[in-house]
Amino acid sequence: MANFDAICAAYGIAHDGAPRQVSERVWYVNDGRDGHGGVAVKLYADEHVARAQKEAAVLAHLQAHGDARFRVQSLQRTLAGEALFVGHDVRALVTRWVPGQTRTYDTFTSREWEALGASLGALHVSLDTFDTFDMLDTSSLPAFDTLHARLAAIDADGVRRGLTEALGRDRANLHDYVETSLRLLDAHYPGSLAAFPADDPQHPIHNDYNQFNYLFDGTLPPLILDWEAAIGAPREYELVRCLNHLPLEAPHHAATFVRAYARVRAPRPENIAWAIDAACLQHALKLWIVQGWLNDPVRFAAHLRGATTMVAAFDGARERLIDFYSRCLEPGDGRTPT
Repeated sequence: MANFDAICAAYGIAHDGAPRQVSERVWYVNDGRDGHGGVAVKLYADEHVARAQKEAAVLAHLQAHGDARFRVQSLQRTLAGEALFVGHDVRALVTRWVPGQTRTYDTFTSREWEALGASLGALHVSLDTFDTFDMLDTSSLPAFDTLHARLAAIDADGVRRGLTEALGRDRANLHDYVETSLRLLDAHYPGSLAAFPADDPQHPIHNDYNQFNYLFDGTLPPLILDWEAAIGAPREYELVRCLNHLPLEAPHHAATFVRAYARVRAPRPENIAWAIDAACLQHALKLWIVQGWLNDPVRFAAHLRGATTMVAAFDGARERLIDFYSRCLEPGDGRTPT
């Protein structure tokens, strides 16, 4: 509680009642400013200072470059004008509280998919001008890591060994997931590096643009939450990655999203095949699911089932996905890819 007192004092918040925890690291503090007033306080461990600085920097930039086609949390600054609260044992980012709810992707309407596509396009346009060192009062903000650096750091042989060793420990339950992940690794890892768009400036992307970070509050577009995972990457990667298997499951909704995005920011069609390789590869790298299952099968059972379903969807689907995005991006083509 002492931490919250210090945080509220730094922001000039006369909080009304005890903070209410709404997720693992986010708390709601009622400041009584209006009928449902309050702030969201997001706490960071000491080892996540760079993530905190990154999230504050991105929110500050997007707040300064507003666009009605996207909505993000409203960053609050301390009385001293700082974008982050830094205490001796806590870091905190404070934003205005927005009441709403998250929903699963299979409940989204066509209008909502369209708004989400346009929102992502507008966010990418705004982040094209992002300068990490101009957004915060501190001068210690680290440079963004990039997708190219992450891909180059992958130890493909190590991933294969890890998957194979896990299969040897529990073949009955891990067979389908491991065998399919190995095929995805072989199919998509080489192209993810060899065909990387060398001329791309790798401006920031959200890198977690999915149903868990869309807040629906009755207004479109939804509010986009949680920017601490942002990295530098070609835009086509996020366009493909955030839709995941939707083009295979519900191509009409996926097409609505892609075309709404393209009306705001035109993707580079020549990058799509590469983006599919880079995005599909991510599903072969989730050793944490395998290790989690081996350590705690009950807790990770749902994770393993979901991951197995996902890798199965992408297994052998590369050409179908390329065809889907190519048809979406054809000039004047209003057909729904199938």
